[in-house]
Amino acid sequence: MRKALTLTAAVVAAVIVFLLVSLPPNPRVVQVTDTVLAQRTVAGAYHVHSARSDGSGDRHAIAQAAKRAGLQFVVITDHGDGTRVPDAPAYADGVLCVDAVEVSTNGGHYVALDLGAAPYPLGGDASAVIEDVSRLGGFGFAAHPDSSRAELAWTDWSLPFDGVEWLNADSEWRNETRRRLVRVLFDYLVRPGPALASVLDRPAATLGRWDALSMTRRVTSIAGHDAHGGIGRSAEYRGTGRSSWLAGVPSYEGSFRSFSTRVVLDSGFSGEAVADSRRLLAAMRSGRMFTAIDAVAGPAVLDLHAARGDSLTAMGDTIAPGPATITVHAPAPAGARIVLLHNGDTVAEAGGGAVVLDVAAARGAYRAEVRVPGGPGDPPVPWLLSNPIYFQDPAPMPQPRAAVASVPLPPGISWHVEKDRGSTGSVVTSAAEAAFYYRLRGPSRASQFVAAAADLQGHAGAPAAVTFTATAVRPVRVSVQLRYRGGERWAHSVYLDDTPRDVIVPVSGMRPADHQIGQAPPATSAVSLLFVIDLTNALPGAANTIRISRVGFAPAP
Repeated sequence: MRKALTLTAAVVAAVIVFLLVSLPPNPRVVQVTDTVLAQRTVAGAYHVHSARSDGSGDRHAIAQAAKRAGLQFVVITDHGDGTRVPDAPAYADGVLCVDAVEVSTNGGHYVALDLGAAPYPLGGDASAVIEDVSRLGGFGFAAHPDSSRAELAWTDWSLPFDGVEWLNADSEWRNETRRRLVRVLFDYLVRPGPALASVLDRPAATLGRWDALSMTRRVTSIAGHDAHGGIGRSAEYRGTGRSSWLAGVPSYEGSFRSFSTRVVLDSGFSGEAVADSRRLLAAMRSGRMFTAIDAVAGPAVLDLHAARGDSLTAMGDTIAPGPATITVHAPAPAGARIVLLHNGDTVAEAGGGAVVLDVAAARGAYRAEVRVPGGPGDPPVPWLLSNPIYFQDPAPMPQPRAAVASVPLPPGISWHVEKDRGSTGSVVTSAAEAAFYYRLRGPSRASQFVAAAADLQGHAGAPAAVTFTATAVRPVRVSVQLRYRGGERWAHSVYLDDTPRDVIVPVSGMRPADHQIGQAPPATSAVSLLFVIDLTNALPGAANTIRISRVGFAPAP
């Protein structure tokens, strides 16, 4: 028995020694001599959830964790619909806290920054949310774009989103085996940051999509912590049966020690929250930021610029195509390679602290990576990843939209209201317009809706688009829908306010309104045209008047 116990103890000790010896290494220390650039570079965490939605801590707890991790700012992105007045920027425990929102759409999640309170709930079509965020003065990132969970992945890469999360911590651990995750848990108990960074792989598919987009238009990138302060906190997992027995793991601090967003300002923070937040968001909007895997090495600074004559173009900026000298400078640990990429392909690299490349006719996007041997992942994730410099022609001036030949609905078309019990609505028609008034039942949510419906009576023909002119007393989103003989509906969201708008809704751009799959039926079988108000973009108790005129169909060419 003693021999057996001794042998068992020896085996356990050997396993523990092996696990300790094979821990992911502590971050390597980098010598930074450019103190000015270091002071201008502020480190922070983006895509963080608090107890306001599905995180475990309040703003102060998050700020304390960020401070312990050596960060200077946190962008808190609780789930929401954009109607809540954002918290004012504030310093908590010396960390600048900035409020943002993660909006769920039919095509993925969109994180909106620098956004005031929206006049109605944001949601529904991804294209509508992107349009609303831009119109309201904000900017946004497609979150966890290539998540293995279909409901979280971004579905339409042709949309004009401002940026994309090239790395998302929530997505990265999903391709690990259970055995690997058990090992990560042991490592986490000893070295939280390096343990969490050890599951990061180079997301080749996401980077490939981003590089392809950046060839022709400006698309910035950022790394998202998607931190909730513990497994099982996320709203995406509710109802999935996922265990939350690892309460508080990973902690905010552990997540923040794995990687960071480094934003390059004109000067360091002043300590005045509103002014610092304004400068921070302006730099993030402009793409003057890079990602650092702090669990690998640090501190991290990076300078990417292009020279043409006496002018310099910084990371994130756009310059016309032409000759340029592109320089990347980044102090790095021994053995690191600085790589300059053009449209995703390596065009120069060096083992020193800088890469300089003369380009006779630069066009497209040039960005930088710093790769450290033995870095985490398979394939390894880069230690540093910059945003590009964009060599692109100026965007063409918008041209007046050509008139569309539209076949109007015949006079006397029949209109009626469809609604839930408790909501009210009416349609008053004249020779010039249909005036649609509605009030959704309040105060709680109970699938309220009101719709103005026109009976097509076979007048749709074979349309390529629905056309109309409309105004609304208050800003609103209306779901323009075609209903078919089988009852299924296909829809497109339209923004209206008190400015008359000539609206063209391509039938090919309509999406399923009832989660049906497959192709829309032939437009000739549409039996009703509906203008629908529901809780996707309206609140219980909301009331408005919409005036619709010149309704018709543009025939297929």
